Amino acid sequence: MIDLFNTVRQHPEYFKQLKCKGLLFTQYDCPQEKLTQDLFSEHNYIAYVVSGKRVFYLPGEMHTMTEGKCVFAKKGAWIAEKELGQGWCVLVFFIPDDFLKQFVQENRSSLPLIANKQSGRQMVDLEVNNSTKGFFQSMIPYFDQLPPVPEGLLELKFNELLFNLLINPNNQAFLSWIYTLADSAKQPIESVMEANYMYNLSLTDYAKISNRSLASFKREFQNIYSTTPGRWLIQKRLEYAKMLLSTSSKSIAEITFESGFENATHFSRLFKLKFGNSPSHSRNQLHTV
Repeated sequence: MIDLFNTVRQHPEYFKQLKCKGLLFTQYDCPQEKLTQDLFSEHNYIAYVVSGKRVFYLPGEMHTMTEGKCVFAKKGAWIAEKELGQGWCVLVFFIPDDFLKQFVQENRSSLPLIANKQSGRQMVDLEVNNSTKGFFQSMIPYFDQLPPVPEGLLELKFNELLFNLLINPNNQAFLSWIYTLADSAKQPIESVMEANYMYNLSLTDYAKISNRSLASFKREFQNIYSTTPGRWLIQKRLEYAKMLLSTSSKSIAEITFESGFENATHFSRLFKLKFGNSPSHSRNQLHTV
């Protein structure tokens, strides 16, 4: 599992980047070598495809990312799939929760009123008009500019991006989500876990996504679920794997990977302990019912 935010931040030699008040802007040609790669980010982000193609997979969601496509992604994990010979140049804007909350608090009177269009999806497709496309193109020269762009200008540019996206009437699901974030103290642990349990994240990663210390995360988790995060994750992943066995033609190796287990042997042992049969035997039984 690759921590995209920290990988970008720690490797400016590969990822062109601009920083301002906790915001991280990056432009890069994706170095992904595997056909599929598990990724996660502890911060929300906006991604705009300059060229190339990737497919993002999340529970119940698939996003085909091609030139000119833009998404808002809530912090969490996803699987990225590339095609052989297909490049991928992208602009990514990582946005901490605190910045979004402050933006809404300072600009709520200038933002549109909304209908109830809250989206439960982890990635929200965004419509980009000519102004927004122009913004993305205008950012590219800044990554190579010397001397570096002043932080004050970067903050203004980012506010410009948010305004352009949020005043677009076709992006109300994004606006609604930001309003909900601004009006809440913390993201509920339940929503973090239900959206990300099938990914092989550490407990520290889950704590980061939920904006809590590891100790606070464990304590609140125990109060909510009356069990430990480790036990809960194993049960949820096994149930998810059993669902994939009965509803897909994916191989056992693919299901192991997509259910968040590190290797097929470990997965098979836990699966047999819970359900009484190996994954392959269970699949045969499910398909003959």
